[in-house]
Amino acid sequence: MYSWSGLRFLLLIALVCCILPFVAALSDGHPVIYSIVHFSDTQNLATSYPDTYNLTFSYLDSIKGPYNITAIIITGDLVNTWNSRKEWDTYSRARNHTTIPVYTIAGNHDADYGKNYEQYSLYTGEPEANYMSSVGDFDFMGINYADRTLPTDEFSRFRVNLTGSSRSFAIIATHYYMDEDGKLSPLGRDIDKNLIVKPSLVLMGHIHADFIKERTVGGFPLIADMTNYQDGVPGGITGSDYSAGTLYTVTSVNGQVETITARIMHIYPAPSFEEEKTVFSRNPEAPSPADTIIMSGTPASSASMCSTGDLFCMLDEIFQQCRTTLRFVFS
Repeated sequence: MYSWSGLRFLLLIALVCCILPFVAALSDGHPVIYSIVHFSDTQNLATSYPDTYNLTFSYLDSIKGPYNITAIIITGDLVNTWNSRKEWDTYSRARNHTTIPVYTIAGNHDADYGKNYEQYSLYTGEPEANYMSSVGDFDFMGINYADRTLPTDEFSRFRVNLTGSSRSFAIIATHYYMDEDGKLSPLGRDIDKNLIVKPSLVLMGHIHADFIKERTVGGFPLIADMTNYQDGVPGGITGSDYSAGTLYTVTSVNGQVETITARIMHIYPAPSFEEEKTVFSRNPEAPSPADTIIMSGTPASSASMCSTGDLFCMLDEIFQQCRTTLRFVFS
């Protein structure tokens, strides 16, 4: 019906239409907005509430477009029992309800208190070793559960990588960093001493609490986020069949983080968002720019709209996204 060469040409035009505005926008210093979600200690969902586990990820997938969610970070205790295949299968099925990239680190329940990573690595794809990567415009460091702390040479290696990076902000994800009263764990003290070499967001779990503490370490702003709803809302009347996390919205310019806001996002039993608060601003006095680009992802409904597999239907969706992108760039 249609020649392959003609369809390839149309697809190329669609891709160029989408990519060029982003490149032009970034080079001109236009802000880019995206979101990152933090969860921790979802083990009770793996043990007793698989439907809520599934809903957690499917809900995030349903809102990934409007909020441009680019990453989900889970700071440990995905399951209750490190070698329970039933619980790991429950996590794996839930995880497959979204296409958003998921970054995990191992909690004490996931790896037998740091002694066995076989099932954790098999089901998450993450290594036993602590690792460094990037998430958006952030250096990302994943530190698995440590009974005490890390070897000195490992801190040295991470510090060299952090200081040598051009990224202006770091995310450090670990399981046990701080108690509710602000007291640091042994690992937390060494993180502060060795790894806070730029503004940092430290994501954690383990303690049955929910808080965000803004601190200054070594002259750099540090945001410490405890997000743990394994027993429901801390201090509330809800039970362990509960799902909530923290949604971070990031504004960056030319790859440099300018502002970060945070809000608590309740998913089950009823979706709701708490008040959004600014937790970091590079220039608190600067007004919000009017020419902001929102790099939207594909809405969750797109798959069903073109479920017949019609290529021109899919190309039309691409052009619609391009039209939205161009409106933000040139308005």
